[in-house]
Amino acid sequence: MFLKALKATALIALEVMIDDDKKSDQDKFIDEHNDGMGNVNFYGDEYTEQEAREADDRGEFYY
Repeated sequence: MFLKALKATALIALEVMIDDDKKSDQDKFIDEHNDGMGNVNFYGDEYTEQEAREADDRGEFYY
């Protein structure tokens, strides 16, 4: 029973790691700066997710 639970946990963890690699750089950036309410906060500037994607496409976000 314990081994089945361990195997299931390992498979779920592996799936999460693989799924994270499939995200684009833009999605990772949005997730990193997301405030959890659908807004993106980048160094004090607040954007909706759509505005943030458009600004990233224009190259406005850089470190």
